[in-house]
Amino acid sequence: MRYFLAFLVTIGLLIILIFVLFTGGGNDKAKVPTSKKTLVSYANTDAEASLLIAGPINANSLHERILITVNSSAVTYKAFRGYDGYVTRTERFANSENAYSAFLSGLTTSGFTSQRTGTSYGDGAGTCPLGQRYTFKFVDNGKSLVNSWAGSCGGTKTFLGSLNLTISLFQLQVPDYNLLTVELNNL
Repeated sequence: MRYFLAFLVTIGLLIILIFVLFTGGGNDKAKVPTSKKTLVSYANTDAEASLLIAGPINANSLHERILITVNSSAVTYKAFRGYDGYVTRTERFANSENAYSAFLSGLTTSGFTSQRTGTSYGDGAGTCPLGQRYTFKFVDNGKSLVNSWAGSCGGTKTFLGSLNLTISLFQLQVPDYNLLTVELNNL
C-alpha cells in the first residue's frame, strides 16, 4: 500500500510539473514578444553616438581628451586639456541622414551595442592609467542606450565589441582627424 501511495504522489507531481511548464504557471497574461530597435533605425532621429578618448593619468596641465560626437546633422570634434574640461579646439562638420545611417550600420558590425552591465564594473575611471581610456555612448532623447568603456591596456571593460574597428569608425567621421590631433602629445 505504501508503494502505491508513493506512486500516486509521483504521478500527481509529474502532472503538476507538466501543467506548469506548458501553461506558464497559470499566468493568464499574454506574452508579448519584445523587439530591440536596430542602430540604423535611429538614423532619422536626434539620437547621437559619441566616443571619448582620455589619455594617460598625468599632470593636469598635460592631460588630454578628445570627444567625437556623431548625429544625423553633424559630426563634432572637441579636444580638451586638463581634468576640468578646458576646450582647446572645436570643429563641426556637416553630416547627412544617409551618412549617419552608414555610420550606424558600421557600428552595428563592430558590436557597438555589446556591453557588460552591472555595478561591479564601475565607470572605467583609473583603468589603464598609463594608456588610453575609451568611453562609448549612444543617447536618444536623453535616454542612454549604450554607455560602455574599455582601455588600451586590456583587462576589465564593459565594451564587448571590436575596439579597434569602433574607434576607427569614429575617427573616420572627422575630416583630417590626423591633422587635428597632431598637436596632442598623449593621444
